[in-house]
Amino acid sequence: MSIFISWLVLIISVACAIGIMRIIHSVKKIERFSLVNNDTNKTSN
Repeated sequence: MSIFISWLVLIISVACAIGIMRIIHSVKKIERFSLVNNDTNKTSN
């Protein structure tokens, strides 16, 4: 059971790290381009 909990914590921490990296990347996009260009990039992705 403790092994399952440790794996669950590991997966959640990796998911949070990926989410934080994506948020930072999107913030950098907003700073670099205008909001209109950011919206077109979201639809293309």
